[in-house]
Amino acid sequence: MGGEIRPCDDAKQLQQYINTYWRRGHVLASYDAMLWFTYSTLWVNKSVCACGMSVFGLYDGSRMTGFLGSIVTPYPRPQSYWLALWHVLPETKGTGLGGKLLARMQWIAEECDGWIGTFGAGPEALPVYLKRGYCVRGARRWVYSGDGAAATGAPAAALARLHSAEQPASREWFDHRYWKHPVYKYSSQGEVIYRTEENEWGVVTHICHQPVSSDEAIRRIFATESAKAGGRRFLMDAWGFDCPGAGWVLAPDDLPSVFHPPEARGSTIYAVGRPFVVSRVEKGDCDQDRPNGLRQAGTVTHKTLESAHGH
Repeated sequence: MGGEIRPCDDAKQLQQYINTYWRRGHVLASYDAMLWFTYSTLWVNKSVCACGMSVFGLYDGSRMTGFLGSIVTPYPRPQSYWLALWHVLPETKGTGLGGKLLARMQWIAEECDGWIGTFGAGPEALPVYLKRGYCVRGARRWVYSGDGAAATGAPAAALARLHSAEQPASREWFDHRYWKHPVYKYSSQGEVIYRTEENEWGVVTHICHQPVSSDEAIRRIFATESAKAGGRRFLMDAWGFDCPGAGWVLAPDDLPSVFHPPEARGSTIYAVGRPFVVSRVEKGDCDQDRPNGLRQAGTVTHKTLESAHGH
C-alpha cells in the first residue's frame, strides 16, 4: 500500500473524498467558495503549496487515501496553521500514515518559526496531540444573563495578556474571516464582532470577537438582538478560557450548542497548539460556526452546524 504525502493540487478530488468519506453534502464538498475561503487564504505559502490550497494528501499512486487541511492565518504567528479536517481511510489506520500527515504539517510550521494547532478538539483527540508535544487547554461556552451583574470567574482584564511569542489577529485577517465570509453576515458594535441567526430553536447571537473592557457594548448588543426574538427563545453565547466579563455565566450542558438541527454537544471543548496555546478564543478559529449546508439560489440550506475539525 502506497503512502506518499504531497500537497493536494486537485480541488475536485479533495471534494469528492470529503463527500464520500467525511460527510455527504458537507459544505466544503458542495460549495466551492467555502473550500477556497477555508484552504486558500492570502497567507498560504505557495512555495510549499503551489496550487494555493493548504492541504496535504496521502496517496496510493493517484488515489487519495487521506488528507489533512489547515487554515493559514497571520496569527498567533505570522505563519500559522489551524488544523481543519483530518481523515484517513480505514485501510491506512494502524500504519502511522495519519500521524505522518500531521508531522509534515508540523514541519512546515516549524520551518518558518510558525504555529500549528486548532480550537475544536474533542477529549478523545487529546492523547493524539499530547504525545506529539502540543499544549492543551479547555475552553468553556458562556451565555449572557442579560442583567450585567458581576460574573464569577477570572476578571476580564486577564484576557489582555498574550503569550510572549503571540501576536493578535491582524485587520487583514478580520477582513477575510468576517467581512468577506462567503456564507455568513457579521455585525459589529465597537470592536465586538457578532452574528445573529434565526433557527429552529429560536434566535441566537454568537459573540465571535470580544476585546477587553467591552461590557457596555455587550449590553447594547444583547438589548438590540434580543428584541428581534419577538417572543421566541433567545440566547447570546461566547466561547472563552475564562469568564468574558460581567453578566456571563457558564452554559448548561443540555443547552443546544448546534442549531441545525438543535443539538446539545456539551459546553467544553479543547484548544491545542504547538509550541503554545493561544491566549484568547475567537469564535470562528477553525470555523466553529461553519455551516454544513448547500447554497441554493443565493441562500444557505442548513443541514447541520458542526466543527470543521475532526479525526
